[in-house]
Amino acid sequence: MDLQDQGVIDSGCSRHMTGNMSYLTDYEEIDRGYVGFGENPKGGKITGKGIIKTQSRFRKCVFCERVKVYLFSVSQMCDKKNSALFNDIECIILSPNFKLIDESQVLLRVPRKNNMYSVDLKNIVPKGGLTFLFTKATSGESKLWHRRLGHLNFKTMNKLVKGNLVRGLPSKFFDNDQTCVACQKEK
Repeated sequence: MDLQDQGVIDSGCSRHMTGNMSYLTDYEEIDRGYVGFGENPKGGKITGKGIIKTQSRFRKCVFCERVKVYLFSVSQMCDKKNSALFNDIECIILSPNFKLIDESQVLLRVPRKNNMYSVDLKNIVPKGGLTFLFTKATSGESKLWHRRLGHLNFKTMNKLVKGNLVRGLPSKFFDNDQTCVACQKEK
């Protein structure tokens, strides 16, 4: 398969761009500066613009001969009030009418800055606290680790997980959904 026939949804790309002029309609030559690639801020010269021929007509697509695949810019799609949803098997571009039903499902919000969504790793603060980044342990896992840690209470177990303080302790949220007979007798 020819690379120039490939389109990539790119959250790090500030504008739609292609190196294959045959996919563009309403093409016009422009002198718009350069596209940076990695460490090279002048990786390729922008020499034209047009509209990509797809079911959804994406406007403001720039042409740069050095671009090897068609890059669909997430930030440019979001300029049109669309949303992008990524998971382990696909990326879904949602219409402007899409509404998030349950805010509690949001694990992390990353603000847009300079047409990109960049995570500041020094100041990453997940919404609702760090425990929401972990999957919930099964009842069996919770009981097992409760016993292994000397019948430690679950709140303290979750603090150990947050601080990554116990080697081998899974990064999961432990919930006390059953009564421990040994703990009840001790009380």
